[in-house]
Amino acid sequence: MDAVRTGSLFVVVVLHALMVGVELGPAGSLHTSVALSGEAWFAPMTWVLQIMPLFFIAGGFASLSQWRRMQRRGAGAVEYVMARTRRLAVPAALMIASVGGALLLARALEADAALIEEASLRIGQPLWFLAVYFAVTALVPAMAWLHHRMPLVTVSMLAVGVVIVDTAHAGLGVPVGYLNLILVWPLMQQLGFMMRDGVFIAAWSRGRLLTGLLAALTALLVLIGRGWSPDMLENLNPPTTAIMLLGTAQFFALQLLRPRLDTRMRATRFVRIVSRANTAAMSVYLWHMPVILALVTLMWVAGLPLPAPHSGAWWATRAPWLLVIGCCVIPWAALIAPVEQRILARLPAQRRPGDLGIRGRVAGGGAAALSVVCCIAGTAIALLTGIATPLPYACAVALLALGIRAARVP
Repeated sequence: MDAVRTGSLFVVVVLHALMVGVELGPAGSLHTSVALSGEAWFAPMTWVLQIMPLFFIAGGFASLSQWRRMQRRGAGAVEYVMARTRRLAVPAALMIASVGGALLLARALEADAALIEEASLRIGQPLWFLAVYFAVTALVPAMAWLHHRMPLVTVSMLAVGVVIVDTAHAGLGVPVGYLNLILVWPLMQQLGFMMRDGVFIAAWSRGRLLTGLLAALTALLVLIGRGWSPDMLENLNPPTTAIMLLGTAQFFALQLLRPRLDTRMRATRFVRIVSRANTAAMSVYLWHMPVILALVTLMWVAGLPLPAPHSGAWWATRAPWLLVIGCCVIPWAALIAPVEQRILARLPAQRRPGDLGIRGRVAGGGAAALSVVCCIAGTAIALLTGIATPLPYACAVALLALGIRAARVP
């Protein structure tokens, strides 16, 4: 599951790298666009490339395992939420503070304002995932409790909620689509819980699993036949019933492939590779767009060719482009990951709220809630308003710092 979770993030990095379109304008200025978007063949490809549901399924599997390990050590929900929030917030705060500071410096040096805003937008876009992940991770103890007592009812209610939201949004014109952020992704996480415990699915034969996979894909095709967008990237923001069905298909496919994947992953060399990749995966995800945009800037300044997207030269250079990005992003993430670990190690140690009596438990719950809210708010500000303007930048960094600081029992 660690391999699936890490591999999912790397697929996203590759997709983002291919979607960066840059070319020279008439006056030698830099013109940016979203490559691949609008191409007739791209929508069917997104059925394979849209692996965010798969990430949350694998993440649910891993999160439930970690939560139970912490429970066995005597830890509670507050400690789990605080530890996970810190682990996610430190890399985010480091990236936003560093890159935002660099963009503000470039603005002060009178760099092209339009390019700075474009860079801020592109760097901020992947942060939607982190904002959602803060919330979904914080829900793990509560959703694990529901999973233990009524797993099928919990999954069914979330799925029905997704359909109701989409019906109200598309059919009735009520602007509630973004409510699916707190339904679709927790649903995918619950599927990971079910896979972890074998609930309902362990006794299924390969034939029944294949039937479940085909049924989910058939329902998705029917939905598209009724006018839904076939582009799974369009269905991501906000997530829709189409993403739910795609995630269900991925769930069955992963269950089908698990025995073979487990066998392959028993090799020591694969365990080492996955362990190292898992350590740097979040750093790769957070830093890949800043690195890509830095490479584009260097190519522009150096006068290197920037072929128009979809041209023959552009396609011919995609493999070298991905190779260069990999050779830059992976070493950079390997350098940043130890810095993140040192920052985490120097933070004030957490204390168990249970050791402090009723007041300690109340204070711990409040601190955990404050931490999660501040981290979601800080990430959302960076996502929605960018990090190239002083006030939003300062607010985003301050909220993330407060979230990190709050993630301990006083």
